[in-house]
Amino acid sequence: MSTNPDDVALANFDVEAALRMTLARLDARLPLTPITVDPELAEPKSFLKILKARHMNWTAPRLRKIFAMRFTVKLPALDQMNLIVYPEAAYDAPVFLFFCLLTGRKMICHVNVNCMSADPAYREHWVAPLLAARGKHGSFDCDDRYPEWMLRWRTPAGIYGMFPKERYGDFIRCGLDYLDLYLDRALQAAPVTEPERLAEVRATQAQFVSDIRTQDKAQGMIAKMIGAEKARRIFYEVTT
Repeated sequence: MSTNPDDVALANFDVEAALRMTLARLDARLPLTPITVDPELAEPKSFLKILKARHMNWTAPRLRKIFAMRFTVKLPALDQMNLIVYPEAAYDAPVFLFFCLLTGRKMICHVNVNCMSADPAYREHWVAPLLAARGKHGSFDCDDRYPEWMLRWRTPAGIYGMFPKERYGDFIRCGLDYLDLYLDRALQAAPVTEPERLAEVRATQAQFVSDIRTQDKAQGMIAKMIGAEKARRIFYEVTT
């Protein structure tokens, strides 16, 4: 049995440790510069104190914003982490998303590079290396259907669905491998020089932000615990 602290944490379904490992990978490569978040949004108070949440932002070279969040709910028992990396439009990189929610017996997860182009060469550059890495962590084939709004962002390397909780370590390790491969490319991407392409990237990024703000069902779930206005502000001011 491994005595590596990270392996032990994953074996114990430690979501806080998984987010800490994720942020450490980012900070080692970039580094991260914290962005001050309104305390009311950073750690919102919930009705009946059933929710414990943290929302965090950073910036970094070549990246417009990094968003991370942690929340736990007492009843029903939920334990979640989420990370979204938004690149500067000038470097034409996908948006990286890494999400995991643990329930009593199940894991709901999603990791993907949300591409700014359907061009085959672009997809080969960003998606193919992730698809190759995915095979090291076992099958993540799943019958769960993507929500309609997420279909435009789906890639062959994307993982989405509900799995046995025992796959938690496999998924987190896969997501960390994806993050390393993403950063390898994002930190070497050449600046966009064509005005038409730059406009296309900005429009596609804006569409992704709009989808998160208006289509993600998580906002409605959080609104039930902290109020609709505060949930909306988190999604508009911190998450995106």
